[in-house]
Amino acid sequence: MKKALFIFIVLVGSLVLALRHFRPDFAWFVEASGDDSTNIADIDQPMPEAVMPGLGGDWVNTRSFGGKVLLISFWTTWCPGCRDEMPDLVELQQKFGSQGFTVIAISVDDQGEESVKTFVQTERFPVDGSPTAINFPVLLGTDEIARQLGFEGGLPASVLVSRDAREVKIIRGPFNEQAASKAIKHLL
Repeated sequence: MKKALFIFIVLVGSLVLALRHFRPDFAWFVEASGDDSTNIADIDQPMPEAVMPGLGGDWVNTRSFGGKVLLISFWTTWCPGCRDEMPDLVELQQKFGSQGFTVIAISVDDQGEESVKTFVQTERFPVDGSPTAINFPVLLGTDEIARQLGFEGGLPASVLVSRDAREVKIIRGPFNEQAASKAIKHLL
């Protein structure tokens, strides 16, 4: 009996360490539950004004997107979840861009401007069976600016902004394209 208890304790300890070290993705469990919006939360606050450099050396003020529905995506080049959601961001921009919607990607990458610029210029993402480039503005943020705009840590993360410059939803982790589309349509 003592031997069985010892083996059980070792197995449980190993499982806890493995889960803590490898941090598995339980997205399959969330998808199976049928609730696609578990990582989308309501917020209600004005979007602060922020000025950041773009990849072309120009400076961009978030207020210049006034009157549009925005999806502000915080990401880095080294974040696997951020890379995984890029095709969805490109597709959302294609789908809703002509209706007054814009994705804004704010890099909080500590690898520097060159790595971000190289990523944007060279990476292609599968959208409708074709390799497609990023089709939305990419800005170079700082941790401070990201926090001002609603980023609370943990990548990827996004903030949905209404036409009247109110932050209305925060999406923590990779988002479900269908749930994001529904929220965007509601604001358009």
